[in-house]
Amino acid sequence: MNNEIVGKHAQHKKLESNILQISQEAKAMKKKYSDVIDATVGMLHHENGKVFSYQVVSDLLHHLSDPETYHYASVRGTKKFSDGVFNWVFGKYADTLKEQFKCSIIPTTGGSGAISNTFYNFNDFGQKVLIPNHYWSPYKNFAMEANIDLETFLMYDENFNFNEEDFKEKAFKLAKEQGRLCLLINDPCNNPTGLSMTIDNWKQIIKTLNVIKKTGVPVILIHDIAYIDYQMQSTELSRDVFSTFTELDSEILVVVIFSGSKTFSLYGFRVGAQIGLSKSQEVIDHFTRVGDYSVRGRFSSVSQPGMSVIEKIFSDQEYKQRFESELVIGRKLLQDRAKLFMEAAEENNLQTLPYKGGFFISILTENKNIFRDLVNDRVFIIPMRGLVRVALSALNIKDIPELVKKIKKHI
Repeated sequence: MNNEIVGKHAQHKKLESNILQISQEAKAMKKKYSDVIDATVGMLHHENGKVFSYQVVSDLLHHLSDPETYHYASVRGTKKFSDGVFNWVFGKYADTLKEQFKCSIIPTTGGSGAISNTFYNFNDFGQKVLIPNHYWSPYKNFAMEANIDLETFLMYDENFNFNEEDFKEKAFKLAKEQGRLCLLINDPCNNPTGLSMTIDNWKQIIKTLNVIKKTGVPVILIHDIAYIDYQMQSTELSRDVFSTFTELDSEILVVVIFSGSKTFSLYGFRVGAQIGLSKSQEVIDHFTRVGDYSVRGRFSSVSQPGMSVIEKIFSDQEYKQRFESELVIGRKLLQDRAKLFMEAAEENNLQTLPYKGGFFISILTENKNIFRDLVNDRVFIIPMRGLVRVALSALNIKDIPELVKKIKKHI
């Protein structure tokens, strides 16, 4: 049977560089050889190789009632879930944002579902979303599935700071060409680089978006905060970026992408949320209308047990405190691995991109065969455009010195 069985819009579809598939290859080789180093998947692991699960999450999962486990969840979730997510995400800025913005929260199948829905609903077919040139590769899949594409700007300037000038140039150009600007920023703890932008970076971004909006062009800012709870600073400080939102033009739509998968290690439960913010009630009404429709039309509703656990943690002070205590331990795992990796990199004259937190650290390379070179050396990392991504989240700390030497050997 020829390819005519596939619709014309789907002729191009072919999943390449599948991170989960590469991870499975690493696991298979690990069963044969004890010295395999697996630094592929973005799931936080203990040093013993087991997934870092939160005890409070496990306890709650095992004590859910039948309705909290087996019943269909409503499309909009519950008020406790929505309020809990909003207050957790925005922290000390939650009250200010509630006062200055209209808001709506739509539960989704992880952060991925939130991004996919936003791409689909806030762009015309054939348009492009602006994004830094180093990005999580599934963004491309979400874009193509929404019948749109990606346009990139240079993430770094010559000093490896966020490239405000190239962002500004590409933003004005794209807005003029297509009469719309949809921007996606993954911050803090960018996947794959570990970059965390400064407050001044965000002020410049918002200043640019406001100027573009004043030309009559619709502006949508997608802020993917998947790794916000794994920044190398306190939970309170990691929320300071939201102080800049108050300067946004009244009709700009911000969609903050919350990932319950990352925050709570609930990877398999697929729980996340689109948090819509705008100073315009009309904009938020449209956000809610199309968001509800897409949830029902694409995946019906979100995991009931996943949402049940999250709303219990956010609405009960004892559970929340237990979770926060365990989160400190999770961050410490990443901090220790990052510190050793950076020290080993310096010793081996291996230049990494600036790391400010999160699950990943990256090294620039021009070697297009580096993935297979490293696999032949029993090392698994993720190759991306012009760099290799190392998942500190999955890496055993004892493997780090050897890993750095092997990357240096093939870089």
